[in-house]
Amino acid sequence: MKYVTRTVLTSAILLALSVQAQANTISIYGRAHLSLDHLENSIDSGTNVSSNSSRLGFRTSTKLDNGLEAFVQLEQTIRFDEGSGQFADRDSFVGLRGDFGSVKLGQFDTPLKIIRGKVDQFGDRIGDIRNLTRINTGGSNIGNVFDERFKNGIAYESNKFNNISWAYHYTPHNTTGSTVDNIRESYSTSLTYEVKGLYLAAAYESFEGIDGDDPKALRLGAFYDINDKVRLTALFQQASDIPGGDRHVYGVGASYRLDQYVLRGQVYQVSDNDSPNSGATLAVIGIDRNLARGLTLYAALGITSNDDAGRYSVSGGGRGTAVPAITGEDNSGLSLGIVYSF
Repeated sequence: MKYVTRTVLTSAILLALSVQAQANTISIYGRAHLSLDHLENSIDSGTNVSSNSSRLGFRTSTKLDNGLEAFVQLEQTIRFDEGSGQFADRDSFVGLRGDFGSVKLGQFDTPLKIIRGKVDQFGDRIGDIRNLTRINTGGSNIGNVFDERFKNGIAYESNKFNNISWAYHYTPHNTTGSTVDNIRESYSTSLTYEVKGLYLAAAYESFEGIDGDDPKALRLGAFYDINDKVRLTALFQQASDIPGGDRHVYGVGASYRLDQYVLRGQVYQVSDNDSPNSGATLAVIGIDRNLARGLTLYAALGITSNDDAGRYSVSGGGRGTAVPAITGEDNSGLSLGIVYSF
């Protein structure tokens, strides 16, 4: 009898756990993005295998009363090239959504960064726009600004109304550890209009430094599908209160879809700051071959042509391997890659 009772109880517990698991299904997703690159900076060159923002993530959600839903995501970097990774270093958060929109807490992309991801023809590849838009503040003791994730973030995003949505992302302390006076308090906000084939967005972001510099950026981004084959993209960024003086980045891109192939290219310019001849031009072209859903092979050729006092790379931005830029020298790369999203 005791054996039967234990068996029945065990079966009941397993059934309950099974029902609970079905009610809260965990979705597993990821991306393996690797490339074989030949990179050079006019002085040195080399061939490398690079893992480019490859990731593994988990998502789940639970329906609540009154039309509410709780959700959570845990995402981390996987370095397929070096056999390593970091836990929960990418967009990881918990939140609540409903008729009011959504609120979430954790570490995740800012509204300003999201715009670049929507219009970048070469995101995580050779020629990523972040080679020009991301700025290292150096003396501000913040590190990189713009195209970053806020730590300790809380964000609100409205539902769409007439295809328009608003997002606000705030952090009382944009670094690790605790704070008593909100050092490195930062925020990012955006307004977006999106319908099928058209995307228009504007964002403003401000970082608080600890030595008087408070980097700020205004960003505008857009794409327009002329038809089901051609997409035009554009981005403009004005950055201020950064080391070296204000800086502008602007450019355009285009893609053309032909059966299982996509031809793409983009050209971007970063202006001089307080130093003359400190700008650069980034140009990249590429071709994709879509083999199956989620599986793409590609080739890309890019160059960042630096002015005499410019020092920008072509191989940074979401990539595991890059060649440092040398002031006044061109920085170029040829990349053959595979992207497998699941």
